[in-house]
Amino acid sequence: MRIGIRVTGHLIDFCSVDALDVPEGASIADAIDLLGIPIEQVGLVSIDGQAVSRAKRSDTRLSEGNEMVVMAPLTGG
Repeated sequence: MRIGIRVTGHLIDFCSVDALDVPEGASIADAIDLLGIPIEQVGLVSIDGQAVSRAKRSDTRLSEGNEMVVMAPLTGG
């Protein structure tokens, strides 16, 4: 199945695709792994505009046509 992808910040250095084919039943964590982004580099992840906590990324299954945004952690001061 195919999902839309938007990667922001320095994570673009790892991946700059706008769509990804994932197996049926893939989780958010699976998709991040397929993108080649180290999990410790990921900040916020949202699916169709809804933020998904780190604790739920392995359990949240993706569906055909989902839009996933992967952002680097926000830092600053």
